[in-house]
Amino acid sequence: MQGVELTQQPKPVHSITGFVLEDWQKGLLLVLLLGALYLRLWTRKRKADQICDHCGQRNPRHQTNCLKCSAPLFR
Repeated sequence: MQGVELTQQPKPVHSITGFVLEDWQKGLLLVLLLGALYLRLWTRKRKADQICDHCGQRNPRHQTNCLKCSAPLFR
């Protein structure tokens, strides 16, 4: 059994913009974008926390009393 031989070499594929990403570069870019999205959401969540005036403990937004010292949260 003989293999198929090409009479002409295929033309290399080129991008219109000249910017081509390899698979590992696409994966790395996806990981970086997901990491940036996670950090943005995490910081936004931290801004919504209520801080106790008495002890300084961070509490979720829905709490009415501090989880550590049970002081009322007014904000």
